Amino acid sequence: MGYNVLENREIIDLSPMLVPGKEKRRLTIRPFIAELDKTIMHEIDMMSHLGAHVEAPSHFKPEWPDITSLDIRSFYGEAVCVDLRYKKPREAILVSDLEKHVKNGDIVLLYSGIRGDEAPYISKEAAEWLSFHIKMLGIDDTINLEESYELMASHKHLLGKNIPIVEMLSNLDKVAGKRFIYIGLPLKIKGLDSSPIRAVAIL
Repeated sequence: MGYNVLENREIIDLSPMLVPGKEKRRLTIRPFIAELDKTIMHEIDMMSHLGAHVEAPSHFKPEWPDITSLDIRSFYGEAVCVDLRYKKPREAILVSDLEKHVKNGDIVLLYSGIRGDEAPYISKEAAEWLSFHIKMLGIDDTINLEESYELMASHKHLLGKNIPIVEMLSNLDKVAGKRFIYIGLPLKIKGLDSSPIRAVAIL
C-alpha cells in the first residue's frame, strides 16, 4: 500500500474551532519566550472536556481506566454516522434505529439535526445494545447522551466496558448516513479522564 493512499480521499474535519476566551468552558493561552532559544511557546489552560473530546472510563468512576490505559485502536477505524433526522424532538433513540446500520466493531456516530435540550436521547436499551456491538460512540449537540442523568445508562454501559465516548463533534451533517474511516486520537497524558482530540472522517 503506497503512502499516497489517502491523497484522493475527501477528509471532513469533525472538530469545532476553539477560540481562547470565547468558549463556555475554560480555555486560555499565554505566550512566552523560551529561555533556551528565544522561540515562542504557549502555556495552555483548559478543561479536559472542551470542544471535541473523548471520555475514558475514569470520567465516570475514578478507579476505572484513564485515557492512556485504553488501546489506541479504540480511537480509529471503520465508522458509520447513523442519520436520525427523522426523529422527533425529545424522542428516544431505540435499538431498531441502530441495528440495521451498525456492524460489530464499528465506531458509531449519531446525528439528528435537532440541537440542545430538544435533541433525541439515547434510550437505556439502546445504550446497552451499543455496548455489545461497538468500539466507540460519538455525538454532537444534536444528541442527548442520557435519557436520565439519574440513570446515566450510556456512561454505565459504554464506559463500563471500556468503550470511549466522544462528545461535541461538528460537521456530522456532512457524513450522516455514510461509512468512512474515523480518526480521533487523545493526548497521551497519564491520569486524564478525557482528552481534546482533532477528529476527522476520511471518505
